[in-house]
Amino acid sequence: MSFRLRIFALVVLIALTAIGATAWLTLSLTSREIAQSEENEATHQTRILEEVRQYGLRHGRWPGISVVVGELARSTGLHIQVRTIDGAVLADSDTIEGRRSGPVRGAPLTVDPQPELAGVVRVGTPVSWPVDGLVKLPADLFGSTGADGGPAVLAVRQLAQYRAALIAVRCIADENPAEPALLLDRVPYLTPTQISGQPACVTAAANRVVTDTAWLKEVSQSFAPCVGPVDPDKVTSCLRLAFVRNVGDFSAVPLRLYLGFRSDRDIADLGSPALLGVAGLMVVALVGTALIARRVSRPVWLLTEASLRLADGKLDVRVPIKGRGELALLSASFNAMAEAVQSSEERQRRLIADIAHEMRTPLSNLRGYLEGLSDGVVEPSRELFVSLHEETLLQRRILDDLQELALAEAGDLTYTRTSFDLAELATNSATAHRAVAAEAGVELVVEAPGGTWVRADPERLRQVLGNLLTNAIRYTDRGGLVEIKARPEVFEAVLMVRDTGVGIAPEDVPRVFDRFWRADPARQRATGGSGLGLTIAHRIVTDHGGRISVTSTPGKGTTFVVRLPLDPWGGS
Repeated sequence: MSFRLRIFALVVLIALTAIGATAWLTLSLTSREIAQSEENEATHQTRILEEVRQYGLRHGRWPGISVVVGELARSTGLHIQVRTIDGAVLADSDTIEGRRSGPVRGAPLTVDPQPELAGVVRVGTPVSWPVDGLVKLPADLFGSTGADGGPAVLAVRQLAQYRAALIAVRCIADENPAEPALLLDRVPYLTPTQISGQPACVTAAANRVVTDTAWLKEVSQSFAPCVGPVDPDKVTSCLRLAFVRNVGDFSAVPLRLYLGFRSDRDIADLGSPALLGVAGLMVVALVGTALIARRVSRPVWLLTEASLRLADGKLDVRVPIKGRGELALLSASFNAMAEAVQSSEERQRRLIADIAHEMRTPLSNLRGYLEGLSDGVVEPSRELFVSLHEETLLQRRILDDLQELALAEAGDLTYTRTSFDLAELATNSATAHRAVAAEAGVELVVEAPGGTWVRADPERLRQVLGNLLTNAIRYTDRGGLVEIKARPEVFEAVLMVRDTGVGIAPEDVPRVFDRFWRADPARQRATGGSGLGLTIAHRIVTDHGGRISVTSTPGKGTTFVVRLPLDPWGGS
């Protein structure tokens, strides 16, 4: 019996045993759950409606309402859905919790998030809220009527207060994301802490509203029928109508709220015979155990398919990792192997592209001049042949460096190790480069007192030091300084090359030892560099059990430090 069949038989046996004991309890709990949902809907309907309305009132828009809907659904145990007037779903608690949206019942509840007109608005009756607040509007908004604080002026001021508060709170949210909404649902809508804590946002919001003369004019015209010789009994309805018509321009739009059960069971199924219910559960159990068995064997199948695709050359293939068992470890190992193969392939492609790029320029130059000489367009001269010779030398240098790098990365680079003083190597290398440094106007200083013994290949380390000195002189302007230091430290021999040159940008420092990387391509090309010297130097130092590092400050210089194992028996 296969592994899949064993797991399948075991899970089926356990499932059938458990189903017989839990079938009646499940049906009973389902009925109780539905009854509880109906009770919750009657109990929490008012609360849900008010919290959703408060969110729209205090935010002036609906983005983020899904958080409120999700919290209300979790606390009430109901399925809550919020839609726009035209039927678009803004938030659904089932979808938020990762379930398929279930049905909703009954007629929708209308959510009106607009603020109510505050205070008493009958003519001659005092109001119960501040007439100033955030926004100070002109007292003559309606001519002489506004001078005695008429109801229309107060209504316009409340509109302006609410609009300015919404603008201010969105400005505050940019500075303090933890406080993105109005904290009051009445005038002045912002708490004293919000007003005093963010004076810049409050002032900017008030100024924006006060200076919006077009909006003030439009609002004044809307309230104009409520001013003057109007029947006092009709003032209230006139003001409320004008208020609702204007506040909708910047407040959140009304929504429709739907409530339902969180369970996706159909109520009609409760009347089915218990035997059919148990039979249905058994079918579900069988299907579930089959899925479990498939899930156990699926990782193996995925690994097999992925390995075949990898063998066909699809290097980006990966397998999903689930759990922490042996199969998950096997999947992780496969992904690591595939990643290594893909990275190696990409490095090889980049190397080929870099080689083609490096060889193309000198070959193009040679071809152009040779064709010009052949066609008689270019006159032969000693200077021209010298230039062509330099191009061939550059090609040869690139090929030699590539061959040496290939040997180093393959582990075939030979080393003749002997015990010698690193200080002596530093002194000799400085002597060899002193003429080049003098021609470049760069001072070359050596500080190597001696006694820095290492067991290594002196010719290979001379190659490393020569590359570091060449680069230091090349990138140091006239009048600069290049220092070479060699000294012993605890269990290490340290060789340092420091210059006062142009330096390397911080983002380029990690790329210093990459193939064909150049801090200044134009300058390097002019002096014949291949862009492989530091890569080869890094490999040589690593093969000697050492390490090489670089630090640099743009405009101040660069320091390379080579650390090698110290030879305790050197010089004896």
